[in-house]
Amino acid sequence: MKKIILAATLFTTVSFIACNNSENNTDSTTAAKDANAQKMDSSVISDSIKSDTKFAVKVANGGMTEVELSKLAIAKSSNQDVTMFAQMMVKDHSKANDELKALAASKNITLPATINDDSQKTYNKLSAESGKDFDKDYSDIMVDDHKSTVDLFKKEANDGSDSAIKAWATATIPTLEHHLEMADSLKARVHK
Repeated sequence: MKKIILAATLFTTVSFIACNNSENNTDSTTAAKDANAQKMDSSVISDSIKSDTKFAVKVANGGMTEVELSKLAIAKSSNQDVTMFAQMMVKDHSKANDELKALAASKNITLPATINDDSQKTYNKLSAESGKDFDKDYSDIMVDDHKSTVDLFKKEANDGSDSAIKAWATATIPTLEHHLEMADSLKARVHK
């Protein structure tokens, strides 16, 4: 009898570890999307805010990515313009990330805990660079990311279902547009 109980316990433990290991291979954004889909299926999150939930997950990953890439720029760049821009990115995006976390918590929306695999690849590629190549690629990324982010926020501001998320997106757009202008200016300077 003890052997059967021991075998059953061992099987349960191995199965649990295997399940956890397969879940750990899922990137953070996918895990958040899956958690939110389960909440919608069980009516913990209203289906009416499905697009708002997708927006929140995407924006959370983007905001964390901006912070991580900018921290890297602060550490690696010797260009004062790049460093000052990166410091502004860390400050502003950390604030926006905190606001989004609070808003998502109030709506029971799960956000990614870390940057997703694609963002990590970008980070790894950029971290392997140095000097002017680093500064150029960082500024290119900042321009491209802010263009798509401004578009994403404008779409949410116009088409979002949840009034609080929609209001947050609307209020954040001017800061993002300012970031885009600053990123364009930075790009022009570092590409000289």
